Parts: sequence; C-alpha cells; structure tokens
Amino acid sequence: MKKNILVFCSHPDDLDISMGGTAAIYARKGYRIISVIFSYGELHYLKKEVIVKRRIQEVKNSGRILGYNDFIFFGLPDSKIASQIEEKNIKEKVKDLINRYGPDKIFTHSPSDPMPDHKTVNKVVFEALKEIKKDYGLYSFDVWNVSNFKEKRRPKMIIDISDTFYLKIKALREFKSQTHVMIQLAPAIFIRAKWFGLKNGCKYAERFYKLM
Repeated sequence: MKKNILVFCSHPDDLDISMGGTAAIYARKGYRIISVIFSYGELHYLKKEVIVKRRIQEVKNSGRILGYNDFIFFGLPDSKIASQIEEKNIKEKVKDLINRYGPDKIFTHSPSDPMPDHKTVNKVVFEALKEIKKDYGLYSFDVWNVSNFKEKRRPKMIIDISDTFYLKIKALREFKSQTHVMIQLAPAIFIRAKWFGLKNGCKYAERFYKLM
C-alpha cells in the first residue's frame, strides 16, 4: 500500500517552486503525492475561464515531469483566499482530506512567508491539524523567502535533490503563463538549492522546517 504525502499550497506552481525536487524524490520512492491547491492563480488575467484551464493543464504537465498527478483545487479567489475560508468551510475540507489520506507527511507554506495568501493557507492547515490532534508531521516550505531567520530554531529536514534539481527546473518551465513570476524567483530558487546543498554536503538541496 502506497504512503501518501499531502501538500497544501495557495497557487498551482507553489509546490514546484518550493519542493519540486523533493516531490520527485518521494515519487521515485513510490509515494503518492496529493497537491491541494487553494486558488487557480487567475489574478491579472481578463478571461478567468481561459486562464483556469491553462493553469490546470500546466499543473498536470509539471506533475507528470516530477512523477505524480494527483491534484485537488478549492477554487478560492486569487489574492483573496482569506475572504472565503469560512464561507466555503475550507478548514473542514482540509481536515477531511487529512483524515481520508492519513498522510505520512504534510507540507505547506511557511508562516513567515510575506504573501497573505500563503500565510492564510498555513494558518488553516495548522489549525486543522491542531483540531485533529494527531501527529502527521507538518513541514513548512518557502516560496518568496530567500532565507528564513524566524524559524531557524525549529527542527529542520534537508532533502538532497542533486539528482532531481534539473527535473524541478524542467517542471517549472511548464508554467508558461507565469514566466514573469519565474524570472523574479529564479535567482532565489537557485541560491536556496545551492546554499542548502553546500551546507549539507551535496550539490543541491531543499530545506523544510517541522512545525508540528
């Protein structure tokens, strides 16, 4: 029976940016990875129905490259995720998914991430797990933080992604609708992977902090 990993993120490309190499490692080991995406990331596009279809396809394409293709979309409004958390009963949906899959590990945004949508997702997942009262192992990842000083005293998990780093880059290239964002994030993605690798005796690595 396959072990499950749940990843809760705000936008379709958040998983790939923050833990694409790790996702590929787990997929190779036979884990089933379920990405739960709160928003389609449709902001700044004139025709929502067009960009939503495109972003779903981008996620499917990147997932195939990394070795998995299980996705759940909540469809909350991009940049306003917090406005519909209660209305759409999202915390209960998160709890239901955790109970259904019984994951080996759970990943979500860092509470120190500066983007409001990312903070909201972290808060919902953290509160859901507190109410479940079972230790599944909750780990945080960074999207916009190059470094993370606020959480440095927490237990760390380092994953050597030397064999999957360029697979991660290939997957990120599938998000063609987000080229402008990828250009901004590319230096941070490379610097983080190289720095964590150097500090841990490998070429590239991804770092996570254990929140629960």
